[in-house]
Amino acid sequence: MKQIFLFTSLAVMALAVTTTGAAPERCDGTVQLTSQSNFQVRQAGRQTFVEFDFTGLHDICLADHSVVTGIVEGHLVQRISANGDFSLTFDEVLSYNGGTLGYRAEGGLTGGNWHSNVQTVGLGTGPLAGIHGQGTFVFTGPASIADVIYYVYTP
Repeated sequence: MKQIFLFTSLAVMALAVTTTGAAPERCDGTVQLTSQSNFQVRQAGRQTFVEFDFTGLHDICLADHSVVTGIVEGHLVQRISANGDFSLTFDEVLSYNGGTLGYRAEGGLTGGNWHSNVQTVGLGTGPLAGIHGQGTFVFTGPASIADVIYYVYTP
């Protein structure tokens, strides 16, 4: 399922590049979680699952090259193994100036190696319509994330 989703995201970005002729543009941003709610922890054998809803602030680069900060709401699920390896997924919706854009992210630590992927989901609305992106992220603190997302802007 994850591979199908990733393939679909890549195909959408490739289609956006093909139809507009625009190359993806790099955007360095941050996410700052400002609140957490519905916090749940459960054990399943030697694994611990943590999940919660969150709100926060997320930078996004617009087609005019401005960097703005939107408000995000989302849900995170994390799996922690007894050996310290973990994986997480989160879905969020960014709201800015009357528009919305969805994101989905996955990451994990396996054998001391971090890997991550984040991509936009859907077409976006309002001033965020036609923005497609894919990139990586890393935690910079307990409630902060740095990301590098390559965006393509379609009319």
